[in-house]
Amino acid sequence: MSGAEAHDATLAATDLLALDEKKMVEYLNRHSDGDGECDISGLVDVKRLAKSQRSELAQKIRAATSQPETSPSLKINELITRLASVADGQHGSQSPDRGELLRPPAESFESTEGTPLPIAIKPKDSEAFCYQGLIEDGGRPVCSIQDMSHLLASPTASHEAVLPWLSDHPDSEDGVGEIKTVFSRQFTRWWDFRKSQWHNRGISDSEEGFSAFLEASRSRWERIGVHEMVSDPDFEGTIRRQWQQKPAAQQLPDGQGFPAYSEAVKRRLTPHHFTRPLRLKKNPRQQTIWTNWLEYLNYEQWWSETLTAVAESLVEEQYHQPWKRLLEAPRCPSKEARGSNSTKAVSSLTASRSIQTRPGPKAVELAKRLEKRLEAAEADLDATNKTIDDFIQETALYRRAETAAYFQKLRVKWAVEEARLMEIEMSQQRRTAKSNTKVDTKENKKRRRDDNAEIPPEPRPKRAKPGDKGKGAVSDTTPDKPQARRSSKHLAELKNKAPPQTGF
Repeated sequence: MSGAEAHDATLAATDLLALDEKKMVEYLNRHSDGDGECDISGLVDVKRLAKSQRSELAQKIRAATSQPETSPSLKINELITRLASVADGQHGSQSPDRGELLRPPAESFESTEGTPLPIAIKPKDSEAFCYQGLIEDGGRPVCSIQDMSHLLASPTASHEAVLPWLSDHPDSEDGVGEIKTVFSRQFTRWWDFRKSQWHNRGISDSEEGFSAFLEASRSRWERIGVHEMVSDPDFEGTIRRQWQQKPAAQQLPDGQGFPAYSEAVKRRLTPHHFTRPLRLKKNPRQQTIWTNWLEYLNYEQWWSETLTAVAESLVEEQYHQPWKRLLEAPRCPSKEARGSNSTKAVSSLTASRSIQTRPGPKAVELAKRLEKRLEAAEADLDATNKTIDDFIQETALYRRAETAAYFQKLRVKWAVEEARLMEIEMSQQRRTAKSNTKVDTKENKKRRRDDNAEIPPEPRPKRAKPGDKGKGAVSDTTPDKPQARRSSKHLAELKNKAPPQTGF
């Protein structure tokens, strides 16, 4: 171990914060590998950093990675996310701070579900497995695998289909990376919602919820082909830690049970006027796919309301006031630089240098005045740039909050559209089932008519003569061949008729 590496082994987070840019570059290069990963597991006391210190450290890391000496393959966004996850520890806090709220709602499952499992998976395969797992648990992928393949293969293709699952413009660095992990982030988000189902029913410690997550995780990894890892005794413990670290997303204050939660969900969904009813159950595993989707829509809408509230709380302090300071900043050039712009300043500098080559006190005096004017113009330019930079830095958190709220609204809109589509699909299925039932009924009736037509009518038996008990007589009480009853009027006529003369 080199001296620098030995020093890094005892380096605290506050020490890293104190490094200058050059030493920060050296530190990152020492701890990065060829695949762009940066191991910060040895960093001490990250959890003790204040949020402002974490933000400052993230800015220092970003600044260092922009230097040409830094490894070009270093995955800066993943490093920042990992640093934040180490500092936050458990993600299940019931009152997340603004920084936590403004993170992308769900990263790929490799980066958010605890310690990454030590196997190499092709990203394309990973996305396909998450796509399938999402469908199996009742989720709805934002697009098909074929559409995603076309999107990735064609840079000019429209990104509208996947916009609800991005956290930045699709042409940005973050947006391009997120497009490649849409299905894995959907899968993670879906199970975040599943965790919130149990938590908002007051039974977050339910083993049934964890068992469902364990089964889904086992199925996913078995598809990948890592059967030895799945059969390892530590596998269940790893998945349990991932389940425990999932955010709870508590939507109501403590003490309000399942009935209050049910009413809150119904109120949130009422404006959408869905035709099919919502039937929440105490055990979410007993709900229909339709009810689960409506509850998921409620989950995303709650997040939209939360992120919008965060943005609104920041607008005055971190946008309106900085904007006012920007407008009130001095715009007029200083007295020395008045009447000159950057072009004049450059011309003045050129003239002063040429004049300095000529002898004479007047030439020297003119050169000094021009140099002074140039310095004043440069000072004004620096002051203007600083004012603009200050505005950008002061409004950074608000702009993040506004962007997060915008993309979350797109996600809610997508979830509503999926619910409408589900209603249409279920109506079509019902009509198809009714149509099939009618066809079956008509065919059965026709079949019965055909069967009756094929059977010749039975000959009516001869009426037995009085006192005749022979073989030709048919009893009126024969159960399988009953005789038709005569009408009451005809029977009365027979009774009133006089008996025949016998001649005796």
